Amino acid sequence: MTAFEIFSSYCLTEPDSGSDAQAMKSMARDEGSHYVLNGSKAFISGAGTSDIYLVMCKTGEKEVSCLLVEKDMPGVSFGANEHKMGWNC
Repeated sequence: MTAFEIFSSYCLTEPDSGSDAQAMKSMARDEGSHYVLNGSKAFISGAGTSDIYLVMCKTGEKEVSCLLVEKDMPGVSFGANEHKMGWNC
């Protein structure tokens, strides 16, 4: 496998808290063998195109974690793409 066979996106920004990790609302609950993740992200470069997503979320009151989420996992969905000039490069 070469370095460019899998693309990923970094997911921090949220509609109500921007990029403030402590103010984010996305939460993940440990279910033993997996996590249940609830929340929304915004302005994710590569959203809908990337294969995997590095999702920042809270796993406790003050704990921020990063979960790897695959594009085709149950519950993952994507909104309409924003029309931004810089994304046409």
